[in-house]
Amino acid sequence: MNNPQLKQEISRLLSTVLQIFGKNSREYKNLEYFLDILETTYRYNFDGERDLLDELNKLLIKLSNTIPELSQEKLSYNYPHISAMLKYLDEWLS
Repeated sequence: MNNPQLKQEISRLLSTVLQIFGKNSREYKNLEYFLDILETTYRYNFDGERDLLDELNKLLIKLSNTIPELSQEKLSYNYPHISAMLKYLDEWLS
């Protein structure tokens, strides 16, 4: 999804909150964080061909060629909480 109006509105909203609360404020950081997550989720859901979880799994496989600890076999040992989250999401979203 390429929606320049959405990006412009997000930028304008962040700019307004930035001017009032400042860049280091909890309000600004939370708003920026939430909008980033929601905009990314919206973008991926809008494009039915893409799935965030599949994209992440593909990226981890690609990265595991260079970083062996990211392979599926080692991920659960090296990063047990991330592995558990991915398994939960895979089951929940299926």
